[in-house]
Amino acid sequence: MLEILAQFFGNGDWWTRILWFALIISFFMFYPKLMIYQLVQKLQEKVKEFEEMSEEARDELVELLEKRSELSSSELRENFDRIVDLFTVPPEQTDPSGVMKKIKQMYDIHDERYRQFIGDVSDLEAGEQKSFAAATVHATAVQQISKIVRHMLELVKETKNLQIGMLLKMQIPFIEKQIKMLKESVLCLANQEPVGDSIGPLCAASLIGDADVEEIAEDQVCAEREIEGRNVFIIKPNGPAAVLGEVHEAVEKITEENDVDKIIPIDAKGMLKGEKRGSVVEGVGFAMGPRGNAERHWIEDIAVEEDIAIESIGINQDPMEDVVRPMKEEIYKAVPEVEKLVEKSIMRSPEGSDIIVVGVGISVGVGNDSEAAKKAEKVIKKNIKEMERKEKEEKESKSLGDKISDWLTPF
Repeated sequence: MLEILAQFFGNGDWWTRILWFALIISFFMFYPKLMIYQLVQKLQEKVKEFEEMSEEARDELVELLEKRSELSSSELRENFDRIVDLFTVPPEQTDPSGVMKKIKQMYDIHDERYRQFIGDVSDLEAGEQKSFAAATVHATAVQQISKIVRHMLELVKETKNLQIGMLLKMQIPFIEKQIKMLKESVLCLANQEPVGDSIGPLCAASLIGDADVEEIAEDQVCAEREIEGRNVFIIKPNGPAAVLGEVHEAVEKITEENDVDKIIPIDAKGMLKGEKRGSVVEGVGFAMGPRGNAERHWIEDIAVEEDIAIESIGINQDPMEDVVRPMKEEIYKAVPEVEKLVEKSIMRSPEGSDIIVVGVGISVGVGNDSEAAKKAEKVIKKNIKEMERKEKEEKESKSLGDKISDWLTPF
């Protein structure tokens, strides 16, 4: 028997070779299972964390509304549990004719549904209702993300598919950034405090100064000023409520009554890694995020028909960390530079021209003149200190064991 084994494994320590052979077989049999187990454990931790964030977001809204509602805490929570599962079906785009009208109608119905919900469960005034509705939309986003990640985790556990698990794990850092930002935005919107995307309206409010302001479209206000010998119409969402407003209606009304030479939108711009947060850049075309696709479409049509130049100004922000999070110091400090670039853009038009300046973005926490802009800056500075404190606590709370585990694990 020993001679046969020696012939099979060769001369020498044949038992050592048998041991290696057994280890290799064991490795191929059990290591994939061990990898899946480790991966599932890591993903379960994150899914639990995301679901807790969703729970906390709803608890925060309930706590804020308790004193302003006839419903009990449990009844409010039951209502919020139902609304955060509201789904939106995007319009059919196989035949693109008229799709922008469909998108606009879908967003209008969506927004109105949330505003009606807040009106039904509370006695808030109109402006506060809109802000709480926006906060509830973000709580819904947190819930939807946690549900999708849970679905993917259950799929990995059911199929034992390592590839799906690894793909999900690779996406977790990006998902985590986005869900944390959305979670922080819930209280910010409900309490009407400026977020990163409020920089456009903040710049517009600063430019308005003490000029008279009037509402010229739904949730859109306008002030008229003379700057460098040009007649400038400054429009922005009607703050401090968390609204975007009907920008295209405001632009259309001004262009119908005046011979507009140029439109200057001011908006947050998604920065690339390596770019400086809060740096100000210039561009061509109407700068507006995906939420405003239909608005931008109609404004571009007006610009082409009336031969109006569009020169944008963007303030760089991280789209996964800054846009709906409390406004950071680098962002709000960009206001003076934005004002200089607006003036330069105005100067490029002939003297006596009519020009529209648009503060694009969500006007939460930002009123409609320079005095309101100064008040917003005080809130921003307070929030900056609070964010710095939280970041410090997060770093200190992470144990040495967690840090070593993160460093050693391949997942």
